[in-house]
Amino acid sequence: MRKFKTMMVAALMVALPALLASCGSDPYYYDDWYDDWTWGNDYNNRPDNGNVDNEDFFVSMAQTLAGQWRGDMMAYALDDNGNVVDSLYYSTDIEFKQYNSQSVSGTGTQYDYDPDTDNLELKRNFTWYIDTTNGNIYLTYKEQNSDGTTSDYVMSIAYDDLNLDNRTFTGYLWSSDGYEVDDFWFNRYNSTRAATAPKVKRIKLVMK
Repeated sequence: MRKFKTMMVAALMVALPALLASCGSDPYYYDDWYDDWTWGNDYNNRPDNGNVDNEDFFVSMAQTLAGQWRGDMMAYALDDNGNVVDSLYYSTDIEFKQYNSQSVSGTGTQYDYDPDTDNLELKRNFTWYIDTTNGNIYLTYKEQNSDGTTSDYVMSIAYDDLNLDNRTFTGYLWSSDGYEVDDFWFNRYNSTRAATAPKVKRIKLVMK
């Protein structure tokens, strides 16, 4: 696990607003949009096709999301004012599974590795769904509390922050409590290094 020193965190506090303001690029448009459509920041401009309704649109989005992804994730802890107070950088494998081929929801597993040693730091199972009213993606992780109970830890990817196609998946994961945002850039991957990885407990970002 790599933690950034105070000077780096201060720089990130300055840089984060600019990062969040430039969270996507214009989508690419294709005639055969089921194969090559890029979701994100284009909800009001999806292809005008009399045979395409919202159900088809979001099912196709879920089908594109399903599968294995690998890339970089920077997790930021935020204070009450949205300022960065800590950060962790991971090399991440994440997999999304649909409940069935027509579902807009399913299950998944996320593996976060130390990018220097490739040691597994976190393994988290989650459920996910696409909100068909706005295209946002919600991930719900089960948190183990100190008293032995569990609680839901919900993170979401806003549709306007999302870039998703058959090759690339980028965006921002925001926690429902507002104290964490994860900046990620993943590419499609057809195998996982995590098949025999040991289970570890989730380590939360700690605000200073």
